[in-house]
Amino acid sequence: CAHDPLYFIKKYVKIVAVDKGLVPFEMYDYQENLIQTLHDNRFVIGKLPRQTGKTTTVGAYLLHYLLFNQNVNIGILANKQSTAMEILGRIRMAYEYLPKWLQQGIIEWNKGSIHLENGSRIIAAATSSSAIRGFSFNVILLDEFAHVPTQIAEEFFTSVYPTISAGQTTKILLSSTPYGYNHFWKFWNDAERGRNGFVTLFIPYWKIPGRDEKWAAEQKATLG
Repeated sequence: CAHDPLYFIKKYVKIVAVDKGLVPFEMYDYQENLIQTLHDNRFVIGKLPRQTGKTTTVGAYLLHYLLFNQNVNIGILANKQSTAMEILGRIRMAYEYLPKWLQQGIIEWNKGSIHLENGSRIIAAATSSSAIRGFSFNVILLDEFAHVPTQIAEEFFTSVYPTISAGQTTKILLSSTPYGYNHFWKFWNDAERGRNGFVTLFIPYWKIPGRDEKWAAEQKATLG
């Protein structure tokens, strides 16, 4: 479990499916690829469609990182604090349904943070230049980063990115659905051109079961 996040997630992590309730997390190929990409790389930028199970997948990986590393800090940041807390809520639920022998003792357990007896901590907050000031983070998830106002995004990276990039094993995941020409668009284009050290991860809609050209045509007709 400690050495293979895919084994841990497939065997022990449970999720709530819309139609089936609480079930084992049976991942699609693109979700396994997402986990492996996160595990193998320090800086990842993901361009992902809505409703892909991305939040659940990343949450499962962060749970693995929290359990099997000592004295690490994980930051979950999103364009809205409620979104960050929802991600943390999924991690808490997955933790609760783990076998007892896989669980760590709990020091702190609330809507905004988890602190385990192995010294590791995970915190959820809205993305801002001051959201995680005073902390040293080993992993930061920036969710729906394209929807964070440009000024806030620039202030955040100016204050936080240097402390992350200085580490040897620290990680950043930038993930979002596209939203016009903004800081996320620039990060993605720079990553494609090898300018910023980020590995790109693109999951197109046709990788998701049930989403074909007919589905895409219906969505375009509705959404534009």
